[in-house]
Amino acid sequence: MGFDRLVGNERNKEVLQRLLARQQLGGTFLFAGPAGVGKRQFALELAKVANCLAISPGATEPCDQCSTCRRIDEGTYGDVMTLIPDGPSIRIAQTRAMNDEVHYRPREGRQRFFLIDDADRLREEAANSLLKTLEEPPPTSTIILLTARPDSLLRTIRSRARRLTFSPLAIDELERYLSTHYPRPAAETALLARLARGRLGAALSIDLSVYRQERRTLVELLELLVEGQRRFRLLKAAEFLGKKEREEFEHTLDLLDGLLRDLLLVAGGAGQVAVVNLDIADRLEDLASRLPVARLILWIDRFDQLRRQLRVNINRQIATEAVLFSLALPPSGPPPRFPARP
Repeated sequence: MGFDRLVGNERNKEVLQRLLARQQLGGTFLFAGPAGVGKRQFALELAKVANCLAISPGATEPCDQCSTCRRIDEGTYGDVMTLIPDGPSIRIAQTRAMNDEVHYRPREGRQRFFLIDDADRLREEAANSLLKTLEEPPPTSTIILLTARPDSLLRTIRSRARRLTFSPLAIDELERYLSTHYPRPAAETALLARLARGRLGAALSIDLSVYRQERRTLVELLELLVEGQRRFRLLKAAEFLGKKEREEFEHTLDLLDGLLRDLLLVAGGAGQVAVVNLDIADRLEDLASRLPVARLILWIDRFDQLRRQLRVNINRQIATEAVLFSLALPPSGPPPRFPARP
C-alpha cells in the first residue's frame, strides 16, 4: 500500500517518514487510538519501508512488490513478530519470550519489529517484565505497542514509549476514500462511513448484509415497544436476544444504542445529515413521531443499565424481559414477528 495511500493522520505519517529518512527507527513506540483507525497498518508500512528490498536507505515509501513487502502484508516475514493476548490477557511467559527475541539480530532484513496488540491487556507482571527491554531495545529492534486504551497501561510503560495518537477520519473524508478505492453504490458507501465513525479498518470489516439483517430485527423490536405491551411477543423477543452469547449480546446492544441515538437526533430535529442509518431515515422518522422524547431518553438509559449489568453474572434473558416489559408503551396494534432461533 505505502504511506502515500494511507489516509488521514498526516502528522503521524510525517513523523514516521522523517524517522525513516534519518534511519532512526530503534526504540519503543505507543500507537494509541480507537480500534480500526489504522494503527496496525501504519506499523506494518513502517516495517515494510525499513526492510524493503527495492529501495535505498533513507527512502520513505516501500515498493509493495518485492518478496519482503508481500510477506509482511501476508504476515509471514520472520523479522516482524506480533504478540497477541492469550485468552483475556498477555501473559508473562509471552513477554519473557519476546525479551529473549528482541536481542537477536535480524534474521532476514535490516530491522526487526515487535508489535504488541491490545497492549492494555498486559498483565501487571508481564508489563513489568518488559520495562528494561522497552527502555533500551537494541538499535536493530523496534517495539510498537498498539492500544485503544493507552491510559490503562502502567505509567512506567507509557513513560518508556514515544506516543503517536491516531484519530478517526472525518465522515466525508472516509466516504470519499471509500468511493475512490472501494467503489460500491453511493448509499452503501455513505452508510459504511457513518457506521465506522470515520475508522477505515472498521469500514472495511463491516458486512452490510449481516448488519442490515441484525438491524431489521432491532427496528422491529422498537416498533413492538412503540405499538404496545404484548406480553407473548415481548417474551419471544427477550428469548431471542437473551440466548445470544455474551459477546454477541453486547454487539446487539451496541447496534440498538446506535438506532436509539439516531431516533433521538431525528426527534430533536437534527435532520438526516447527522443520522447514521440514512437508508432507513423515513422509518426512523415514523418511529420518532410516535415516541415522546422523554420516553426515548428513558429507553437509552435502561439499555445502558442492562449493558452495565453484564459485568456481573446475570441471566441475560430474564434481564432483557424485565427491561422490555418496563419500556413498552400501551398496546395499540399488531406486533411484528421475530425469527426463530435454529
